[in-house]
Amino acid sequence: MAAAERDPLGILAGSGALPGRLIEACAKAGRPVFVLAFTGAADPAVVEKVPHTWIRLGQAGSGLAILRAHGVRELVMAGGVRRPTPLALRPDWRTLKFFAALGWRALGDDSLLRAVIRALEAEGFAVVGAEAILAGDLAPDAPLGHIVPDSNVAADIALGLAAAREHGAHDRGQAVIVAAGRVVDREGPDGTDAMLKRCVGRAAGGVLVKTSKPGQERRADLPTIGPATVAAAASAGLKGIVVEAGATLLIDRAGIAAAADRAGLFVVGVRLGAASAAPSTAAAPEAPLIYLSAGEPSGDALGANLMRALRYRTQGRVRFAGIGGEQMAAEGLTSLFPLDDLAVMGLAEVLPRARKILRRVRQAVADIRARQPAAVVTIDSSGFNWRIAQRLRRAGDAVPLIHYVAPMVWAWRGGRARRMARWYDHLMALLPFEPPYFEKVGLSCAYVGHPVVEMGAGKGDRAGFRRRHEILPLTRVVAILPGSRGGEVGRLLPLFGETVARLAAKVPDLMIVVAVTANVAAQVKAAVAAWKVDTIVVGAAEKYDAFAASDAALAASGTVALELAAAGVPTVVTYRVNPLTHALLKRIVKVRYANLVNVILDRPAVPELLQRDATPDKLATTVGRLLEDKAARDAQIAAGQEALKALGYGQVSPGLRAADEVLARLRR
Repeated sequence: MAAAERDPLGILAGSGALPGRLIEACAKAGRPVFVLAFTGAADPAVVEKVPHTWIRLGQAGSGLAILRAHGVRELVMAGGVRRPTPLALRPDWRTLKFFAALGWRALGDDSLLRAVIRALEAEGFAVVGAEAILAGDLAPDAPLGHIVPDSNVAADIALGLAAAREHGAHDRGQAVIVAAGRVVDREGPDGTDAMLKRCVGRAAGGVLVKTSKPGQERRADLPTIGPATVAAAASAGLKGIVVEAGATLLIDRAGIAAAADRAGLFVVGVRLGAASAAPSTAAAPEAPLIYLSAGEPSGDALGANLMRALRYRTQGRVRFAGIGGEQMAAEGLTSLFPLDDLAVMGLAEVLPRARKILRRVRQAVADIRARQPAAVVTIDSSGFNWRIAQRLRRAGDAVPLIHYVAPMVWAWRGGRARRMARWYDHLMALLPFEPPYFEKVGLSCAYVGHPVVEMGAGKGDRAGFRRRHEILPLTRVVAILPGSRGGEVGRLLPLFGETVARLAAKVPDLMIVVAVTANVAAQVKAAVAAWKVDTIVVGAAEKYDAFAASDAALAASGTVALELAAAGVPTVVTYRVNPLTHALLKRIVKVRYANLVNVILDRPAVPELLQRDATPDKLATTVGRLLEDKAARDAQIAAGQEALKALGYGQVSPGLRAADEVLARLRR
């Protein structure tokens, strides 16, 4: 292990939420910290939870000695510090010597911070940027909430980006506010929040634009926003916030998105110089209609994210029709029929509903042919969606057909890739190793990335969830994820109920949190009412907070295993299907594992108890081990991070990649 990983990270803490976020990230990574907190700037409620010392800004000499005494060799500068007058500074000899060499007023903020970093490095400290600790908290090139900017604000965004960079080039600030084609205000030494307060009543409908300064010392003062920034922008009457992607720290990304949605604001990251940074205001043709078809809740989540990304890429000039669930409905889709009609899995489970599903296929094909969309995007659910594609092609329809989520041909025997190539024009894959399987049979295929990369599963609020639900500090919380289809929930809930009863007999102070989708919420609530353990049922809005608050999880096999890995929750995966379905699967499946963490790593990092092994005794014992065995917990958390890294966790938005693939293939 490197010295920097063993030694405490020194945090030079000023004002704002960044010091607290760094402390949280280090705690999650198991790295000790020591905080040198500046009096009058740092928040005592944050600092006093960890080893720390308070000093005045002018005590450089004693501050350096304190850091060395606590074994600090690596430093990060976090938070704001107002530049004091020489009288208020009351410098010690080391500080006085530093400023005498530089000149007190000669330097702008960035130049001064560069000089401070050089001085710290001369003293033998390694100075790192906050982004080195919080790489996953940099703004993506994507919307952060459900609201995206439209063409009406394109000119203001372009002007704001240019003005913010020009302002930063003079080392004066990082942000501007633009409204109705003019720069209303520029950030001063008092910061972004003060600028927003000045603009109340002066910038209604405007945009806050925040970028890094050209050539900025990234280790000292990256642009930063948090939920409080969103609240201040809403109070100022702004329409949205634009920040520089890859160069802006997000303090509580999930909180920013939630605050923006509540306030009706857009918050987006843009890459400087990219097309999205300066949207065109030229007249556009009629907004294209894109037909989407999702057959189950996981596809509904993908479809909703794709809809947001398409609106963002087109500045709102796009229309949607098709089939989806609650999340796509929240994005404005009126579904042709309820998603529950399709959400079944397994041969024995599908057969009783085959006639109804085929009737829905005919209905969808007729709707597509009547609407004549610019493209059709089918999402997962191959049993339903491939029949739509097949019938459209047999009818001679030339509409571009795009399928989202590659079938697992690497896991299943048979010619599924060749069959797809007969009907589809393009395939969007979630896993990086999938495209070659389809390209070799002539089907165009692009890796766009797995949605878990941008779901925010690792950004839940543990303390907030426990506080809201009055969960005591010593209470053990186990998350139960029973699936999203009525059939699987019906099979698994009795098993989970017996498992919980056995677990409660071994684990005192146990609480169960069951996270559900809306379509099975009533079914789950009715079942868990009989459990003799404190149980909370939560929906999508609290799911990631529930993950953060949990000490272990028991989950039906599916995408949720990756979400739990992102949240750092040790998990046991289980599943039961009809014996006939299982017998068929054993003959055609050629992979050893059921969940993607294990598939990606090609080893059993996450316990899988399936079919006959899915017994209450085995499940309770395995979950109990994860609650008690720290080494087992840590090993699984590390394996989850390894798998997520292979998927590009924290990198470019899969939703935007998918939107770009769709837009490139619209019918002209």
